[in-house]
Amino acid sequence: MSAGRRRTAVVLSTLGAVAGAVVLAVLVLVGLPWLVGAVAGIVVGALAVVGLRLTAWRLLVRLTRGSAPRGVDQEILENVLEGLCVSHGIPTPDIRVIHSDSINALAAARTPAHSAIVITTGAVEQLERIELEGLLAHHLCRIRRGDAAFETLAGVLLAWPLGAVGWLRRLVMGRVLPAGRSLEADFEAVSLTRYPPGLLSALMTLSAQTSQVPSPTVAALHMWIDEPDWGTDDTIRHPRLESRIAALNEL
Repeated sequence: MSAGRRRTAVVLSTLGAVAGAVVLAVLVLVGLPWLVGAVAGIVVGALAVVGLRLTAWRLLVRLTRGSAPRGVDQEILENVLEGLCVSHGIPTPDIRVIHSDSINALAAARTPAHSAIVITTGAVEQLERIELEGLLAHHLCRIRRGDAAFETLAGVLLAWPLGAVGWLRRLVMGRVLPAGRSLEADFEAVSLTRYPPGLLSALMTLSAQTSQVPSPTVAALHMWIDEPDWGTDDTIRHPRLESRIAALNEL
């Protein structure tokens, strides 16, 4: 089991245990037998785990306000994704686009077979095919590693509820997210495409302009290939583009 999948299992187990314990405590306090409370707690905990597991990734995609690609954007994205996924035996994720001149993308997932990539139209229109391939490969690797599933749950369970308290959200997410996760996905993406200059060029193009996206949801700020609206102190566990570009240059 990959590190991302282990983290996801821990998060879901913790959620189920907490939900079950709360139900048990409430029912015992109102006078019901302990056994009844325990059974109800187990049932509610299991339902909470299953419900979040099944719906979190779709909820997060909806929060980004992405829509189905059309026309040329659809043809380009489907062509590039099909080439990557078929040749490496990876399930093809759903694709959603955000109409923006910026270059950015994220991946949300439950499993590799239940996943989506959200990408800006600016990325599709401005990047060369080999650059777009590198960008999409980065997110396919996040999905395959299980990182996207964990990041999705963390976004829905932690970042979204704490969105109104910025400093607390940044503190919690900084502790929860594994260090260097984007750099590891960069290296795997290069292995997937067998062409390091593709992703390297995409990151260099991204670094030369804004990565802002329209109305970014706080639930997904940590999931973009370059985080919008997180200041210097917020990217400690998500290496800055300059560091990632330097690392790829050494390959």
